[in-house]
Amino acid sequence: MNGLRTEYQEHVNFVLLDYDRNDDRSLAQRLGVGQHPAFAVVAPDSDNVTQRLFGPQTDANLREVLDGAAAGGS
Repeated sequence: MNGLRTEYQEHVNFVLLDYDRNDDRSLAQRLGVGQHPAFAVVAPDSDNVTQRLFGPQTDANLREVLDGAAAGGS
């Protein structure tokens, strides 16, 4: 994921949560990603989760999700 963060950071905001911190754990639960590893795509300027992924993901799968998010889709 770190390589993809570098590649997409100008198009997509990344927020990494530390499940050991109560505030981060609470946010993860509100986003519906209380398990690790998990990914949520949140629509710009809203709290709407447009997509959730659970478990380890391939770079190709994450790239597809990030391309959609960068284009304004889910």
